[in-house]
Amino acid sequence: MNRITKFTRSRDFSRAIHDVIPGGAHTYSKGDDQFPLNAPAAITHGQGARVWDLDGNEYIDCSMGLTSVSIGHGYEPVAKAVAEAAYRGTNFQRPAALELEAARVFLDTVQSGEMVKFAKNGSTVTTAAVKLARAYTGRNRIAIARDHPFFSYDDWFIAATECDTGIPVQTKELTVGFSYDDLASVESLFATKNHDIACVIMEPVKFTPPKEGFLEGVRELCREHGVVFILDEMICGFKWALGGAQEHFGIKPDLATWGKGIANGFSSCALTGRAEIMELGGIRRSGADKVFLISTTHGAETTGLAAMLATIDAFEKHGMIRSNWERGEALKARLQQVIAKHGLLSSLEVVGYPCLFTLMCRDRDGRPDDAYRTLMMQEMISRGVLFQGLFYTTWSHQEAELDHISTAFDSSCAVYQQAIRNGNCNGLLQGPAAKPVFRKKI
Repeated sequence: MNRITKFTRSRDFSRAIHDVIPGGAHTYSKGDDQFPLNAPAAITHGQGARVWDLDGNEYIDCSMGLTSVSIGHGYEPVAKAVAEAAYRGTNFQRPAALELEAARVFLDTVQSGEMVKFAKNGSTVTTAAVKLARAYTGRNRIAIARDHPFFSYDDWFIAATECDTGIPVQTKELTVGFSYDDLASVESLFATKNHDIACVIMEPVKFTPPKEGFLEGVRELCREHGVVFILDEMICGFKWALGGAQEHFGIKPDLATWGKGIANGFSSCALTGRAEIMELGGIRRSGADKVFLISTTHGAETTGLAAMLATIDAFEKHGMIRSNWERGEALKARLQQVIAKHGLLSSLEVVGYPCLFTLMCRDRDGRPDDAYRTLMMQEMISRGVLFQGLFYTTWSHQEAELDHISTAFDSSCAVYQQAIRNGNCNGLLQGPAAKPVFRKKI
């Protein structure tokens, strides 16, 4: 397998972009400090499960635009639907006719709640869910699953991370945490009558199944204490099922948030929920207090909604949930065989569901290690696999792509094995290790 060695344009780009864009990207998880030195600085285009960088290097995309591209880059039916919508006009002085169709189709697809509000990014809809919960309960505090990585860039969540500079102390005091899969830690939130908790928000699942009864237990605790139960389906939606992990596990929240893959990489997110709560953001309750819910110029522009409708149509027409799981299962099995072949079972572990899984990278003593993780990224990237830790197989990951990933992983494991034998990554890792996104200091 040929190694990628052309980086000239990428390095020039990387130097230039930091002069005009803080952080060099528009989401911190795409930043230079999240990748090894040999990672492409920018992508020029993509097709299917493949992308190309500024130097013309070709890669298999493993995480598909932070898992937002749920079918494939440049998928023609979605692209055509977007083009047709653009030619008909994208934004009007009154609601677009497409908004009603989009709302009905989306609600019918995800089967979560009776009303929906669309927006352009996940932070907008999760923050809107929190606002609704506060308005509905008359309480202020937000309970988050502290072991789930991200809910919003807004202060209510960032206050609970290491990156809390610029956030008022009063805001920090309003966010409390609990441990996912630990029902006792959720119960402890309500230990006093004056707990003031408006909502519990978490992802339905990460990479390992929840304990039996956990999700149902949280749901019941929220009911018992009059707390709004919010499920963040930003990642899980259109992966575990079209109706997200809540459909997979048979659990119904009061509110749910959706994004990432619902529009095959186009900007479309959604907040769904019970009409009783959602209607607080409406204008039909004459004389009632008005909750200023989501009010964005571009929230329902037509190209994003057209992309969403075309994505739903493709998923249903081709049974993409099933095929994505099958391809993920096949890739997981191949990777596990490679790990065993290289005697790395105590250092590398494939964790997760077939629809979305991760690779845990550990040192010789079995401890998670950023240098070893970065070494694996470096070796995969050098062999034409754009890898950041996640594997998300889509309709576009055909046998050729799975073969390429498996072969690259085999060669990368040989290098990883050498680092394990050495006890460190010295002489193998080029440049610094990737850093956590949420850290106090740059």
